[in-house]
Amino acid sequence: MTKAFAPATSDDSLCSHKSLVLRRSDFRDFLAEIPSGDADLILTDPPYAISRKTGFASVGKHSVERFAMSMDFGDWDHAEIDLAKLSQEMYRTLKKSGTAIVFYDIWKFNYLADAMKQAGFKMLRLIIWEKTNPVPLNSKRNYLTNSREIAVLGVKEGKPTFHGEYDNGVYYYPIPHNGKRFHPTQKPLKLFAELIEKHSNTNGLVLDPFVGCGTTAIAAMQAGRTFAGCDADAQYVEIARNRIEQELKHR
Repeated sequence: MTKAFAPATSDDSLCSHKSLVLRRSDFRDFLAEIPSGDADLILTDPPYAISRKTGFASVGKHSVERFAMSMDFGDWDHAEIDLAKLSQEMYRTLKKSGTAIVFYDIWKFNYLADAMKQAGFKMLRLIIWEKTNPVPLNSKRNYLTNSREIAVLGVKEGKPTFHGEYDNGVYYYPIPHNGKRFHPTQKPLKLFAELIEKHSNTNGLVLDPFVGCGTTAIAAMQAGRTFAGCDADAQYVEIARNRIEQELKHR
């Protein structure tokens, strides 16, 4: 690990290991501690600020909320993040040829892409997660399912790290379920494992400044990478810590 992420004794360092650190922190404070040019890969899924009471609107005088899948993900998703600051700090902390992969709202990813371009990222591309078991948002009014999510990929200078052949950037995985779902916007562990293995080197540092329930951390550990991450939400940091500790017990 870097000196900035040697095991800490302060209360905000909730989980420290020789190859992993998890903290409860705002992303700006967390990334400010990372030395410039330190990370191989940033893989993250920040709040989209799309929460609302329900995925359904009222129709005339009649509400159809009883059919609804909740779209209120919690307090963590109610505030817009500073995409410009995030992009600048991601660019600074990455090594040359390092990659940032950031999942974001499908209707707002252009704002993220613009911020990353302004920060200096090159080779901007989209990654698509096609859900093999999508949940219809409102089958009474819309026959199309919410079947895909988008990530923006950007590279910091030079030839990017990539282990693989031709890749169209489309990945097919199911939504986590059956006791393996800990977060309303959780991504599949196998998806993140594949992205980490393709876009970083063994023992390289993977960062996630919006760690949520810890999927990036688990995937990085399983792929033989070091990891540093944070989240501002105490509830999810605790869930992530528990998942990480369970993973460590089985190593």
